[in-house]
Amino acid sequence: MSNSHTPRFKNALLGASALALFASPMLVASAQNIESAAESESETVTRLDTVVTTAGRREQAINEIARSVIVIDEDAIANELVKTANVVDLLGTQVPGFGAPTGIDLVRTNTLRGRAPQFLVDGVPLDYNGGSAFRTSPLTKFDPLTLGRVEVLYGPTSIYGAGASGGVVQFFTKDAAEEPFELTLRQQVTIYPGADEPFGSEALSYTSTAMASGDLGQFDYVAAVTYEEQNGVFDGNGDISGPTYYGFYDTTNYFLKAGFDITPTQRIQGFFNRTELEEDGRQYDFIANDQGQAVAVLSDDQSTFNYGLFPLENEREMWSVRYDNTDFFGGDLSAVYYEADESLVSPIIDIFAVSQIFPIFPNNYQTTQAFGREGFRLQYFRDINEGISLLVGLDYDDQFQAQRSITYDVDPTTGVLGDRDLDTVLFNRLFLFPFQLETYGVFGQLEWQATEQLRFSGGVRYEEPEFTIEAGQRTFEFVRDADGDPVFRPGGSGSSDGLAFNIGATYDFNMNLTGFANFAQSVELPSLNQVSRLVPPDAPLESDVAIEPQNIDNYEVGVRGQTQDVIYAVSAFYSESEFGETFVFDASTGFSEYLRAPERIYGFEASADWNVNDRFNLIGTFSWSEGEADEDGDGPAGFTALSGLEIQPWKATLAGTYDLNETVDLNFLAYGIGNRDSAFEDGTDAFEITGYAIFDVGADIELPYGVLSVQVTNLFDRQYLTPASQTYANNGLFNDRVNPAAGRAVNLAYQITF
Repeated sequence: MSNSHTPRFKNALLGASALALFASPMLVASAQNIESAAESESETVTRLDTVVTTAGRREQAINEIARSVIVIDEDAIANELVKTANVVDLLGTQVPGFGAPTGIDLVRTNTLRGRAPQFLVDGVPLDYNGGSAFRTSPLTKFDPLTLGRVEVLYGPTSIYGAGASGGVVQFFTKDAAEEPFELTLRQQVTIYPGADEPFGSEALSYTSTAMASGDLGQFDYVAAVTYEEQNGVFDGNGDISGPTYYGFYDTTNYFLKAGFDITPTQRIQGFFNRTELEEDGRQYDFIANDQGQAVAVLSDDQSTFNYGLFPLENEREMWSVRYDNTDFFGGDLSAVYYEADESLVSPIIDIFAVSQIFPIFPNNYQTTQAFGREGFRLQYFRDINEGISLLVGLDYDDQFQAQRSITYDVDPTTGVLGDRDLDTVLFNRLFLFPFQLETYGVFGQLEWQATEQLRFSGGVRYEEPEFTIEAGQRTFEFVRDADGDPVFRPGGSGSSDGLAFNIGATYDFNMNLTGFANFAQSVELPSLNQVSRLVPPDAPLESDVAIEPQNIDNYEVGVRGQTQDVIYAVSAFYSESEFGETFVFDASTGFSEYLRAPERIYGFEASADWNVNDRFNLIGTFSWSEGEADEDGDGPAGFTALSGLEIQPWKATLAGTYDLNETVDLNFLAYGIGNRDSAFEDGTDAFEITGYAIFDVGADIELPYGVLSVQVTNLFDRQYLTPASQTYANNGLFNDRVNPAAGRAVNLAYQITF
């Protein structure tokens, strides 16, 4: 039995985990290099060219990549997962340019530099066609406790294609232990001291994990089961935040990864993950606190979850098979096949208040959703000669998604749930038009080491998407015919194609300073489930201008470097698209309307990692972006600020670690979110973003048996709204979604390895 614990923070943030907070390739460092360099002030720090990343679909020294790349290592992930099992929040505190933590699993407002990134886990794409504002929890499909590494590649890239206009976020699961058998047990508890009953059934949440791992020679494996009981999330006033919006569910994750070395140069590996989520069953009602924010109380009527045509369901499953050959005609061959399926059925949702404002809405409805995809990625890399290498590949992806709402008639004057008539059921598509999208893509990428200091890279991708969109009801647009019946939009099929190019360069001014610049493109189909609503019912869907893809041009420049004790980076970017996707608030309906318009997005990021001494380390980051759209096509004079659904307010972080002694490591994280009112002033949004600052503290304590981790989040118990919740402000239809964020929480995790 062992503690299996290396003091996590002893220069760890100067190692690969440093990039958990920075968009800087140079910040992914070797802790050993830094430590050895610190022994002598006269010794020059070694250039950090030994760290590799697979963000570019192959292993590559990170200082050779002509764009911003970050890597979050296993130690940094483990520290953040003591605070939250929400991967969205992990990225929100660790990745500059990514949206602020939301407190919920929904990726809403969490763009990367103002555009939607592509998410993958072990080669399986997690998200579907559609920008970040349309996504439904794409990051709740795997167990975050199985993560071993996260890599973020900024900006559009021709080697990944559609869905990656903002960049690529890749999750890699843990590697097998070196021993034949290793068992890790982990128990975590979250307590809200401000709750009336901190240890009661409403306030106490816990997570239990058992993970077995080992290497048996040619065969290796990792298997894990995690059970999470998520109860209420309490705000800074001690109230439950939102009506079942944050909590009250049980989740079970099953994970298995196994690999077999066929020969010394050939390997096959399988990956499987299944997630099952079950609603708690308790019904809470929305009430408003003194600040007009949504909190929850236990409802007198507990029947809401107990009736409906379809039983509740929330199941996600994905798997992949990967084959690698490192000696295939003198190069590296890699192939991945994947499948993913999701089936979601919501509880009955009571929107009686909304139906009184807009009578076309049902009093109650139940939503069924289905998502699925399959595909493969094939690539081949080879060094052509000294200094020149080539990467070529072929991708195929076939995805579908469908959402249908089943509306229930109830008493139109009281909205009492018990007064229902299940004989009158109307099937409609309230929000999304079901569609299927099949995409083929081929790409080539060339790398050239022109001189010892100068490197060039460039590539091209051709992509051809084919789509079929089902007919759907235009209810959400309040469209009715002369008889007052909902108008249906006929379905249709179509296809498109496009080329995307990229070119970049890095230049080593000296061993401690590198500059980089790149130009990259992306060709993106619009959000098919939304764009269909822009097409008039009598117009052919496949030929309408609204279906046209957007072509994105992205420019980035930056430097990364280091001195004796400080690693730093600065980068700036600008992207534009002539036919982008954006939102503008419509006061007549109370909704943000979706439209296509020219847009431009720009910003910068800066970071610094200061090794104060052998025990103390500080890391700081700052990221800012802004964007505008030409809603009316008036040219440069007509640009107005993009919605807060797309553009993030500025974000700053400061992290510190201190080795108190050989068994105790202390740490803190402070992050601030700024104000943003430009979209509100321009009339794009009905809301403005108000900033806030949050402070977390924690410690890792090595015990005689195992390790105890303690994290206190929101130490000062601040009452605030995340940007995601603030997007619902000033809109009476969604008062129940203006949910306060979590107040002070004490998170305890005990882990032991045998």
